[in-house]
Amino acid sequence: MNYRRLYDRLAPFYAPAMRAFPVWFHYAQQAVSWLPADGAILEIGPGPGVLLAQVAQRHPLTVGFDLSLSMLQRARHRLRRNGLTARLAQGTVVQLPFPADCFDGIYLTFTFSAIPDGDAAMREIRRVLRPMGRLVLIDAGVPDDGNVLGRGLARLWTQFGDFMRDEAALMCEAGLQVLERREFGAFNGIRLVVGQKPD
Repeated sequence: MNYRRLYDRLAPFYAPAMRAFPVWFHYAQQAVSWLPADGAILEIGPGPGVLLAQVAQRHPLTVGFDLSLSMLQRARHRLRRNGLTARLAQGTVVQLPFPADCFDGIYLTFTFSAIPDGDAAMREIRRVLRPMGRLVLIDAGVPDDGNVLGRGLARLWTQFGDFMRDEAALMCEAGLQVLERREFGAFNGIRLVVGQKPD
């Protein structure tokens, strides 16, 4: 699947869809409380910048990184409209254009499952995370309790091209310590995983 083309086409509709289904934005917002209180923050996959704008209010050193140029244009417009500044960059997460050990916090909300090579992405995220820096992932997943409706939702995500993974296991393999892993949302189909890079 050509994700860049897909999200370029979805860009005009993404923010209105978030307003139409506010529960998804409520899920995504749960990442914010796990971010460090200060330092440089990176959002991978900010889309039209709705959550990025909230984070930029609290963190002067905020970066949004997205595959889609159309999404980044909408994020830039949102930031300017709100009098906020954040650096925006375009590219693929498996080749982040940042030096090693430069971010205190990195978060992805409903983005990691859309990355085909999860192992490479996790290694690259670890590379740019500072020692004791924190990674926060919120995404869809197969519920641990195996409930039928939750499994059905996970199958639906995969039909749209997403990848259901064990993010905590990938964090451990990349050398991150898992601080939190919990399921929530509809039929426990949403997962929060928080990792930290060792000192």
